[in-house]
Amino acid sequence: MVAVQKTTVIMKNKEFPSVSDVLNEFGISQDQLTDQTATVRAMQQMSPCFRFNIEPKEAFLMLYRLYQEEVQGRYLDFCNDAYTQEVVAKVIKHLTKPHPESGIMLCGVPGNGKTTLAKAILRMARILNSQGAFSYMGEYFRFETRFITATEVCEYYKNQDDDKIIRLKEIPLLVIDDLGEEPCEVLSFGTPAHPVRRLIEKRYETMSFTVITTNLVSDDLFKQYGWRVMDRIQEMYHKIIHQAPSYRK
Repeated sequence: MVAVQKTTVIMKNKEFPSVSDVLNEFGISQDQLTDQTATVRAMQQMSPCFRFNIEPKEAFLMLYRLYQEEVQGRYLDFCNDAYTQEVVAKVIKHLTKPHPESGIMLCGVPGNGKTTLAKAILRMARILNSQGAFSYMGEYFRFETRFITATEVCEYYKNQDDDKIIRLKEIPLLVIDDLGEEPCEVLSFGTPAHPVRRLIEKRYETMSFTVITTNLVSDDLFKQYGWRVMDRIQEMYHKIIHQAPSYRK
């Protein structure tokens, strides 16, 4: 106990060097560092990132129509209500920003249309790609989308489908549906693994655009995936809460 108290006192009394002292040690002025920081920041703003490169009004109407078509394609009644309008507006506001975060997390109760909206986003991306809307991404960009449930991700690992696993890490636009419904851990030839956790981390490394749907709240996600993954989720994903109740009857 005495040793712990002594260490605490030392840490409290320790004097840290000022910013100017640190820079002077290397012969660098504050102005030099400020200019360099601004230059690098400007370069980042010039780098292309995945977004819907059309006018917000056009984007809203298109996604709303595709969302309705997805609902009616299942022979269900489409609810043209404030909940639907609000969640579509939030998605479009994010996807038409000059530099959106590299993902969207759709949260809400089961049955309120999160999966359907995610499928509509994929359809819209495919339509825009056919119109050349992602040409700004450069000549080496290869457009591809995939929809998969979190449970299916675990099945890939259990079955050792290495090629499919690699593609999930690299696909430019991926939807992971029902995050949190999969088993926390799976066994692959007796070795425990956390496939969804690893997939989220890998897509974080490449900043590949990902849409996630989940019924879980933040506390539940933290318990299942831990602080490391949650820290990446908070940085990479724009969280959108779908306020609608379940539409299932």
